[in-house]
Amino acid sequence: MQDQDHTPDQDEDDVIVGYLIQRETAEGDVSFWEPRNEWQEDPNEGKLYESEDEANADAKSLQDGDDATITVEIVFEADEDEDWGDEEEEDHKA
Repeated sequence: MQDQDHTPDQDEDDVIVGYLIQRETAEGDVSFWEPRNEWQEDPNEGKLYESEDEANADAKSLQDGDDATITVEIVFEADEDEDWGDEEEEDHKA
C-alpha cells in the first residue's frame, strides 16, 4: 500500500472532499473499492471515505494477499470555473 502525498503543484485552496481506494494491476488496469460490489472501474462508483485513516486501514487490509498496487487517492472538490461538459462537447466538434 502506498500513500499519495500532496503534489507540489496542488493549490493550497483546494478542498479535499474525501478519499478513494485505488487498485492498479501490473497490466495497468485501474479499479476503485466499493465494499458491497468490490472493485469497480468507475471512480464514481467507489466508496468515498471521509476519513483518511479509515481509507488507509481498509487499503492495508485489501493489500494483504493482493499482488496489485493499492493506494489511497485524495479527491479534491472540482473548481466551479471548470465546465467539463462544454469542454467535452468542444472536443467532439473539432
